[in-house]
Amino acid sequence: MHESPVIVDQATRLRELALGAYRTGGSRRSHVLAVCSGKGGVGKSTVALNLAFALSRNGRSVILVDADENLANLDVMLGVAPSLRLGHVLRGERDVEDVLLEVAPLLRLLPGSSGEAGAPRMLRPRQLVEMVAELDARADFVIVDTGAGIAPTVLEYVRAADEAFVVTNSEPTAIMDAYAMIKSIVREASTTRMSIVMNGVARPSEADGAAQKLQTALRHFLRVEVPVVGSIPYDPQVLRSIAAQDPVLRAKPNSSASLSLLALARRLMQQTVINEVRIRS
Repeated sequence: MHESPVIVDQATRLRELALGAYRTGGSRRSHVLAVCSGKGGVGKSTVALNLAFALSRNGRSVILVDADENLANLDVMLGVAPSLRLGHVLRGERDVEDVLLEVAPLLRLLPGSSGEAGAPRMLRPRQLVEMVAELDARADFVIVDTGAGIAPTVLEYVRAADEAFVVTNSEPTAIMDAYAMIKSIVREASTTRMSIVMNGVARPSEADGAAQKLQTALRHFLRVEVPVVGSIPYDPQVLRSIAAQDPVLRAKPNSSASLSLLALARRLMQQTVINEVRIRS
């Protein structure tokens, strides 16, 4: 009986979300999502970039951070040539506001750096994420595209996030590396909520089988449950969009990959609302 007002409030907010009308009131911190992977080549940056576009298409203000401090590529994928980058912020040479680049309506990019491993820095990953998340009260989401693998800096970015999407595919090596990534997060960033995104899926049954094996290993060895929140099919339009330096969700919004990414964005928005309702209640 005591829970009914919460249920009604939650239902109301979900309806508002479906209409694109929901916004949290008052000052608040942006919701921070880290997109990571156990290995390179599974489409992590493609997922992060197009998820950011999907959220902005749904009326959400997004800051996309290319946090690969050594091999950044989101600017290349967008066909832009920024003069200022993440390294300038980390070294204390520029403020975040100076470096942000508007790449689409409601979407700004903090471009990453290349070849700066070991460069002097004034800010740690958590400090950077906090600065970006508190920068603009209108920003609904901060999406952090981390470097691949389980380097300490990557795990620092994950630890600073509210949740993490671990991107993988159905290849055995990718599944093993996703397991290693999740194991590292459990050990180093246990308060960060995790989910799995299967990318480049050739056949749904193949992806389901690989995901089940991964989840079984996680339950047995790590005693954790990590849900699969999205399955993005293999789509040749994705490769064409990368070559054209134009995100597939903008270039081909009705392609199979774009529709799956839009569904993932809607799920993320819905879950964010549910979590906020629970916190407020």
